[in-house]
Amino acid sequence: MVTKKKPCDVEGCSNVTKKTVSREKAGGAIKQANLTLSIRDKVTKVHLCAEHYRKIKKQLKKDREIERLRWG
Repeated sequence: MVTKKKPCDVEGCSNVTKKTVSREKAGGAIKQANLTLSIRDKVTKVHLCAEHYRKIKKQLKKDREIERLRWG
């Protein structure tokens, strides 16, 4: 069985997807990295290539740390 890789969901990028992130959690990080998505609003997952995932990874980590501080 051959699986076909999806292209990155960032507008203008045609690289192969490396990571899939929840759109709800990644929404703020994507906006802060000044990336525009080429997908519709009802999609729940965002497919990102290695380059674009690297750009939002640090922001996602900061968001998780802030969320943990709220718990305690």
